[in-house]
Amino acid sequence: MEDVQPQWSRETPWRQGHVLCAKARAALELHHLDADATCVVVISHDCDLANDNLRAEPDVEVIIGRVVSATNGNYSWGKAPRTLHLPMQRNGAILAVELVTTSKRLVLKSALAGFEPDGAFELDGKGLGVLRAWLSSRYNRAAFPDTFVRRMDKTGISKRIAKKLEPHGALISFVYFTIDGGQTLERPDTEPYELSIVLVYPPGDDAEVTADAADELAEAVKADCEAKLQDKKQIIIKSCIAISEDDLPVSRARVLTHWRLEHMTLKSDGDDPSAISI
Repeated sequence: MEDVQPQWSRETPWRQGHVLCAKARAALELHHLDADATCVVVISHDCDLANDNLRAEPDVEVIIGRVVSATNGNYSWGKAPRTLHLPMQRNGAILAVELVTTSKRLVLKSALAGFEPDGAFELDGKGLGVLRAWLSSRYNRAAFPDTFVRRMDKTGISKRIAKKLEPHGALISFVYFTIDGGQTLERPDTEPYELSIVLVYPPGDDAEVTADAADELAEAVKADCEAKLQDKKQIIIKSCIAISEDDLPVSRARVLTHWRLEHMTLKSDGDDPSAISI
């Protein structure tokens, strides 16, 4: 009697954020160059996964990631649009999974139908929200004036902010900028940009302690940036404040612009997070 080929159905157990088991990875030949640390995560939306019309929706989109030994703060909370360090649980223990946008692949539903998700991995609701926001951010990034971006790089302020925030990745969830009070002008060399920085943080279990830590970090970021900015014709730091996610109204958020630490994903340090083999 011939074996019956598993069929994809609307009752599929697969959901966004699920992890492929070792047998599925081997059968589909999905391997990171850091083979022993490979972690392949499903990123297709649940509605697309439930679609059993394989002519209309034949594939499941995944990212070939890897488990990393420590979280880089500049890759947490979706701060960088190209690389994400996503907290997950494996057999009850917290770990970080590194996902890189260039490591996306398509897998046929018919090929995945015979496998179950790896039950050892668990992604909670907050983590799933971070994953979804990060996936959409690549196509929904704010545009800053080219002159401003060049000055941020030239003065080293981008790296200063990233370096200061990196050890506090779990504390700060978003970094917002206001430039010239909300204007987006290409300024001549003789005119400085006025920059206000807003560090947004989740209040956590002890809101008062978290607020104190965030305020202290905001003061340190401002002082560090000002020390670096010897040429006041480039950028002037007007303020750097910390604000709780619970205290950031929609009206305020609308006039702020999300700054993503993209340069951190472009540096060459001999450890290429996008290195995979298939």
